[in-house]
Amino acid sequence: MSNKTLKKNFISQLVSFLKKKFKIIIFLLAILIILLFAYLVNINLQNKNNVIIAEQYTNAKILIKQKKVEESKILLESIISKNHQIYSPLALYLIIDNNVETNTVKIFKFFDTVLKNSSIDKENLNLIRIKKSIYLINLDNEEQIIGTLNPIINSNSLWRKMAINLISEYFLSKGELVKAEEYIKLLNEVKN
Repeated sequence: MSNKTLKKNFISQLVSFLKKKFKIIIFLLAILIILLFAYLVNINLQNKNNVIIAEQYTNAKILIKQKKVEESKILLESIISKNHQIYSPLALYLIIDNNVETNTVKIFKFFDTVLKNSSIDKENLNLIRIKKSIYLINLDNEEQIIGTLNPIINSNSLWRKMAINLISEYFLSKGELVKAEEYIKLLNEVKN
């Protein structure tokens, strides 16, 4: 057989195959186009949502400067509840730094909401735990401080030294030298 014959034979088999499987091919192409369209729509919606949340955050900051605390609180609580990877933690910090909310139970709920956010990476969650423990130190709640910092202390987190140092300083400030010494010893082991 010559190359021309093989080529014609291949082309005729290909055309025959495409005719037999035409409906399946069209169906698969349609599904592929629909999936691509859905993906693009989803990205577009996420981008629009990010812009809306960013605008809400900016508006909340402006309202705080204008001393419209209650209005800013509503916006910031809304942002926290949306579980946005960037703006939910920022909204929490803005609430704390500007005393927008003074109810500690609500603030703990905000921390818990942000810490349950699965879109935030592990190290950023550990940083949020550190910030929660600093808030707890101001309230002198030893049990919760230890409970918040222990997951970091018992891990290989980038924030491990900071967590150990924080808890040792806490115990030193309370005059509990034995507890502080345990953490200082652990801190020295981490440094080596």
